[in-house]
Amino acid sequence: MFIEVYPTAQSVKDLNGKTAIVIDVLRATSVITTALHNGAERVIPVPSVEDAFRLARDLKGNSLLGGERRALKIPGFDLGNSPLEYKKELVEGKTVILTTSNGTKAIKASESAEHILIGCFLNASAAAGKALQTLSSETTGVAVLCAGTLGEFSLDDAACAGLIVDILVRNIKRINEIPELSDLAFACRDLYLEHRHDLKTFISHAAHYKRLLDLGLEKDIDYCLQQDVLDCVPVYEKKNMAVKIY
Repeated sequence: MFIEVYPTAQSVKDLNGKTAIVIDVLRATSVITTALHNGAERVIPVPSVEDAFRLARDLKGNSLLGGERRALKIPGFDLGNSPLEYKKELVEGKTVILTTSNGTKAIKASESAEHILIGCFLNASAAAGKALQTLSSETTGVAVLCAGTLGEFSLDDAACAGLIVDILVRNIKRINEIPELSDLAFACRDLYLEHRHDLKTFISHAAHYKRLLDLGLEKDIDYCLQQDVLDCVPVYEKKNMAVKIY
């Protein structure tokens, strides 16, 4: 089985016949996973603020607007891009309309894939396991898609990609198959294994980490770097353009 990693949403090529795992650790995919774990009915990723307001009007209630620009809550929105805001009492039974600088664009960039899963540190093992379950004669590879930061490579996403690649490799080897890794998948796995015992220090060198820290969002960072604390795997359904747990 072939496992590849894309460094940014903008680098994605044709994913036809593959299962994609979309990652934006700080913070969109952590938000989506948390919101759905806490009972949100669905999350609808949209590219622009205008699209979000338009969709909210069309839905006529029972929806929440969430997202950020430059890591800050968008004026007029109900929620920002902190997973800690998406509490059960706020999101349960609601549709969350989400627009972010990187993560929602990465989801849209993955739409040529056969299956699209949402991953982060919070659900890394569950996401990798779900990806393996989707494989068949028609779906023979996994593409781990890092959102990146404004079109640039991001250490936080790369570390999470490395974790997921490592989980995939270990599970594939258990069934006596030999995985084939792209160069970047190999490098991300090696990065993760080298720094796994102190990921926060490693990721502290990321530009986006520093931006969040400057904004006083260290609690968000600490939350997003927890590994395997959630077992839900959000799935993006292209037909409905929404992320749900199926």
